Amino acid sequence: MSSTEQEPAPQPGDRLYQHSKRKQWGFAVLAWDRDGKRGYQFEDGELRVFTKEYYGLLAEAECPPDQAARLLAKLGRQSGAGKGGDGKLKERQLTFAEQLQVFLTEYPEGFAGKGWKDEHRGEGAPRRLKRHRDFAVAEADELLSLEALDGLIAAGNHAEVARRLGEIVNGSDLVTRAQAEPISRAAASPELSKGVREFLYGGGELEAKFDELCRLLLEAGRKQLSWPLVTAVPAVVRPGAHVAVRPTVLAKQAQWAHPRLRFATKPDGKAYARILAMAQTVRDSLTGAGYPPKDLLDVYDFMLVTLRPAATKILADVRRRMDMHEDAAPAAAAPAVVEEDDADDEAYEDEDEEEEELADAEAV
Repeated sequence: MSSTEQEPAPQPGDRLYQHSKRKQWGFAVLAWDRDGKRGYQFEDGELRVFTKEYYGLLAEAECPPDQAARLLAKLGRQSGAGKGGDGKLKERQLTFAEQLQVFLTEYPEGFAGKGWKDEHRGEGAPRRLKRHRDFAVAEADELLSLEALDGLIAAGNHAEVARRLGEIVNGSDLVTRAQAEPISRAAASPELSKGVREFLYGGGELEAKFDELCRLLLEAGRKQLSWPLVTAVPAVVRPGAHVAVRPTVLAKQAQWAHPRLRFATKPDGKAYARILAMAQTVRDSLTGAGYPPKDLLDVYDFMLVTLRPAATKILADVRRRMDMHEDAAPAAAAPAVVEEDDADDEAYEDEDEEEEELADAEAV
């Protein structure tokens, strides 16, 4: 987002709030916004209405991503914020707990299990497949290690650098053949070689380095770049530090890991920094749940496995089981609704407090 862009107006159910003076009410979501008033559904079960002059009392709240996703889903259901203008239910927001259960349904032992290692890492595989990450990482480390790159650059062998870029890109399933074309036909140059080295091993700001890498690849390949192409090489050369990007899963993954994530079809450094932060959040959440991934390639494959169309049925089964478990829990008191008059009274109390504070400030 550029410096001239403004934060979009809040939408029902899109973020969490907390009242600055009534922490005991818990978190809240915006339920509706109309006629100069906003209704907020709070954790304590009440829907409170505020007029425009009191919007400032509701500040956007921060909490761990999966807790936020659970609260958004729960409060959204209570408030009806999950419905669109036509009254139809919007897509239910994904939570980490749901995504993890989808993963464990297919891979009960997680990343350490034989099923995952055989299928995705290629451990013990009789022959190398493009989806086998350990082979790709080992080959990339040999082809474009810091020592290998420095040797090629010192020798002026920039054609070999370009060739190795193409070999790495075409050696995995992170990029389709059509997407790989700009690198496969890239013109070698000292600038490209040094730019690749700088991005992989240099210091400096990530966003600026990513944008420079995109510029050099575009100049060398003379064809529009894609997210998979630009991120494939860093993801296999340095899988602990960089992530491969598959745009088709980003929006779904961002529902709990990076709400309101924005990115364009054209790769850029600012968006990549956000996507990388999202991948790190997923990695940290998996680690915290007792299923540490080996690297960000495991995180990438976790996203693909759990968010692919074929996993939709598994997700539906997971949600059905989780909803049944929730329904079996002791029933909570029915949510109360604070009518507009009562809510305004509470708002007036806040106004009185603010007037006292202002009076005290003016008296100083």
